[in-house]
Amino acid sequence: MDRKSFIKTASTATVASSLLPKFSFAAAGSDKIKVAIVGCGSRGSGALRNMFDADQNIEFVAAGDLFADQVERAKGLVKMHVDKKYGGKFDPWKVKPETTFIGLDAIDKICQTDANVVILATPPVFRPSHIEKCLKAGKNVFAEKPIAIDAAGLRKVYDELIPLAKKSGLSVVCGTQMRYQSSIKEGVDRVRDGQIGDIVGGVFLRYEPKYLTHSSLAGREAELSPDDAEFQLRNWLAFRWTSGDQFVEQYVHNLDMALWALGDLPVEAIGSGGRQLNLTIGDRQSNTHVHYVFKNGMTLTSACRQEPNATPFTTFKVIGTKGTLDMSFDKQKISGEKPCMIDSPKKQALVCEHEFLLASIRNGKPVETMKTCADSCYIAIAGREAAYAAKRLKCRWVLEKSKLDYMPKDLSLSGKVPLMPVPNPVDYKLV
Repeated sequence: MDRKSFIKTASTATVASSLLPKFSFAAAGSDKIKVAIVGCGSRGSGALRNMFDADQNIEFVAAGDLFADQVERAKGLVKMHVDKKYGGKFDPWKVKPETTFIGLDAIDKICQTDANVVILATPPVFRPSHIEKCLKAGKNVFAEKPIAIDAAGLRKVYDELIPLAKKSGLSVVCGTQMRYQSSIKEGVDRVRDGQIGDIVGGVFLRYEPKYLTHSSLAGREAELSPDDAEFQLRNWLAFRWTSGDQFVEQYVHNLDMALWALGDLPVEAIGSGGRQLNLTIGDRQSNTHVHYVFKNGMTLTSACRQEPNATPFTTFKVIGTKGTLDMSFDKQKISGEKPCMIDSPKKQALVCEHEFLLASIRNGKPVETMKTCADSCYIAIAGREAAYAAKRLKCRWVLEKSKLDYMPKDLSLSGKVPLMPVPNPVDYKLV
C-alpha cells in the first residue's frame, strides 16, 4: 500500500462506517448501555473504570475470566473508583452470580447475555476468536490491543473479522487509545499539512526499568510450575504464546503512533534482540530493536526494553526536512521553521476511546477501527520475527507465507504448555 492510499484509508474509515445501516443491538439515546467484560485483570478492570468515566449511564451486567479471583478483584476496584470519584452516587456493578462466568468458555456464556457491548481484555492470544464470537452474537466490541499476535490471527482479522463487522453493522473499537488523544491528533494533522516539510523518518524508543510479568498467582505459587497453563496465563505478559512479546503487546502503542504520523506502512524490517540473563520467568525477549524501511525511502528506528535497573527513557520523534515532531503521551512539540507546543488534553485518551465507542452505539452509527490496529499489529509482528531471527525480512512475508499460530492445541487450564526457549538467531526458525 502506498502512502497516499494509506492516508486515504485511515482518514475515511470512520466516515465510511457511518454510512452502514443502523443495527438492532444498540441502546439508543438516554437508554442504559449494558456492558459485559471478558478478562478482569489489571487492564480489564481499568477499562471498566475508563468506560464508566466516559459515560455514567451504563451498567456492568456480566463478567467473565479464566479465574474467579480476578472477577472479585475487578468488582472491588470498580466500586472503590466509583465511590471515590462520584461520592457514592452510582452503583454500576450489576453483575450477579448467574452472570459471572469462569473458565475458557466464559466468552461463550457472555455472548448469551443481554449485554450491548463486550470489553475484551483477556491475554491477546484469544482476541481474534473472541471478537468473532461477539460479532456473531450481535455484540458491539471494545477490543484491547493487540488484536492479533501471530500470522494466523492477523489473517483472520483482515480476511474475516473486518468484513464481518462491516456486514453486521456493529461497532468495534480497539484499544490503541492514542488515536483519541487530541494533542497527538493535532500534531499528526500539522505534519500532514507540511509543517515539518517532507517526512524523512522517525525514531521511537521506549525503555522501562521493570520486566513485566502481570503476575496474578493469588497465593498459588507453591502449587504451580512454569509449564502449567495456569501459571503461564496468570503471568501472561512473560510468555510469547499468550502476549506476543513486549514488542507486539505493549510497544504496538508506540508503533501505532509512528505509523499514524508517518502515513505509510514499511516494506522491510531488520532487527535484533535479547534477554537479560538473570530474568527467570517466561520466554520472551526483554529488549527488541527493529529498523524499518519504507518504499519511498523513509526509515523508522524502533526499540523497546523492559529490564531491571535500566534507565527509563522514551523518545517518539518524527523527522522532516523543515523540522521535527516530538510526540509523547502528553504534550507534542514541533521544532524547526514553524515551532509550536501543543498542550496536553484535559481528558485521558483511555476515556476518550470509550466515549467514541459509546457515542456510536447511542447514535446508531457504527464505527470499526480494526483496520488501523491490525496494520500496527502486522508491522509489529514482522518486526518481532525479524528480531528473533536476526534477519532482514519483507513485511509481506508475515501475511503471505508465515504459518505461525501461537494458540496451543487442546488448551486446558489444568493442563501443561511446554516451555519454549528464549528466541535467539542460532536456533530460531521463521515459520
